[in-house]
Amino acid sequence: MVRRRQRRARGAKRSWRVLLQWLVPLLLVLLTTRISLAQWDFTHAGDPKRNWGASATETVGYDDNFNGTEKNPQAGARISSDVRLRANVPLERFFVGMQYDYGVVYPQDIKFGGVDETHNLNLSANCTISPRLALNLTESFINSLQPELVQDVAGAPVTVLQAGTYIYDTVGVGLIYSVAPRWNVSVNGSWDIWEYQSSLIASNGNHQDYSATLSALYLLDTRTTVGLNYQYGQDVFVDAGPNNGLNAVSHTLYLSVVRRFNPRLSLSLNGGYTVRDSQDGTQSTSPSAYGSLVYNFGPASAITLTLAQSLNEATLGVNRQFSAQQNTSFVVQISHRLTTRLRAIGDITYVYGSFTQPLGATATTTGPIPVGGFGNPTPVGPPPGSTVSPNDQALTGHLGLNYAFRDWVSAVLDYSYTDLVSSDVLLIQPYTRNQINAGISLTY
Repeated sequence: MVRRRQRRARGAKRSWRVLLQWLVPLLLVLLTTRISLAQWDFTHAGDPKRNWGASATETVGYDDNFNGTEKNPQAGARISSDVRLRANVPLERFFVGMQYDYGVVYPQDIKFGGVDETHNLNLSANCTISPRLALNLTESFINSLQPELVQDVAGAPVTVLQAGTYIYDTVGVGLIYSVAPRWNVSVNGSWDIWEYQSSLIASNGNHQDYSATLSALYLLDTRTTVGLNYQYGQDVFVDAGPNNGLNAVSHTLYLSVVRRFNPRLSLSLNGGYTVRDSQDGTQSTSPSAYGSLVYNFGPASAITLTLAQSLNEATLGVNRQFSAQQNTSFVVQISHRLTTRLRAIGDITYVYGSFTQPLGATATTTGPIPVGGFGNPTPVGPPPGSTVSPNDQALTGHLGLNYAFRDWVSAVLDYSYTDLVSSDVLLIQPYTRNQINAGISLTY
C-alpha cells in the first residue's frame, strides 16, 4: 500500500509539472499581450460572450459498479466535485484558448475510502500567417482513471478498459495553404503518449503513437469540398512483446467529402483502406470509413449521427495476445433545449471490436464463442479447420438534464449506462454499470 501511494504521488507530481509548464506561459500571454481591458471586465455571471469564465459543480449520486468488474462489484453513494476554468485571447491574426477541468470523486474504494482525481487541460492556438497560409496547434493533457471510452484521431470511439490511473497527452499541429482559389493543401501531425501509473500495467501498456496526414482538397462549390488523403501512423511500445509484434506502421489512403446542404444540415464522409504492418512480420488490413451527419433542428438543438470503422493497436489487456484491433462504431448524440430554462443532452454509443494479428499460438480462440446477439449471445463453434479471433461489444448511454434557475446557477441530473460483453472473459472481463447523479452548478 505504501509503495502504491508513492507511485501515485510521483505520478501526481509529474502531472502537475506538465500542467505548470503550460499554465505559466499562458498566464504570461494573458498578462503581456496588448488586449483591450474590456475583454476581461467582470460582467454579469454566466455571460457567454466573455472571453473567460469559471464554473463549479457539486453532485451526489449512486454507482452500482464503480470498480468496473463482473464479480464483487462495489456499489454505493458517491460525491463528486468539478471545477472548470476557461480563457480566450483573440487578436487580429492570432487566437489562443485554454480550458482546464479538475474533478474529484469520493470514495475511491468502498472500504478504504480515498478519492479519484482527474486533471484535463486543453490548449489551442490558431494563427493566420497570410491570406493563404494558416497554422493551428492543439494540446490535450489528461491525468485520470482509465475511462471506458476514448476518442481516436478520427473522432470514432474506441473501447478500452479500466486499468488504474494513467497520463495521456496528445500534441497536434496543422498547416493549410491555399494553392489556388479552389485548391487547398494541408499537412497535419499528432503525437500521443500513454503512461500508466501502475508498474505492472505500465510494462504492458506504455506507448507512443505518431501520425501524419497529407491532404489535397478541392472546392467543388460553396457547399461541397472533396479531398484525397494519405495518413501514416506508427505505434511504439516500451515493451513491444514477442518479436516486437506490438510495434507497427500503418498506411491509410482515403477519399473525403464535406457537404453542407443548407444552414441546418451537413454531412462529412471519409472512405478508404488501411494496411497495418507489425515488426514481427504479420499484417492486418481493413476498410477505413467515417461518416457524420449533423442536423440543427433549433437555435440550441442538434442531432449528430456517426458511423465509423478503423484499425488500431489492440486495447490494454489484450495487447499481450494481439497486436491490432478492428473497431466498428455507431454514435447518436442529441442536444435539445426543451424550454428557455431546461436543456437535455443524450448520447448512445455502440462499439464492436475484433482482435487481429495474434502474437502467439495461444492468441486465437478455437472453442465456442458467443455470437449473434448483444447481451444474450448464442455460443457456436468456429468453422471447421479454422480459428476465430475474440471480440468485444460495448454499449454506453447517457442522459443529462440541466435546469437554469438563473444565468449563474442551475440544477443538473445525469444518468449513465455501460454494458461490456466479451467473447473471451479471460481476455476482457464483461461488466454492467449504472450511474445516476444530481447536483448544483455555479457559473461565472
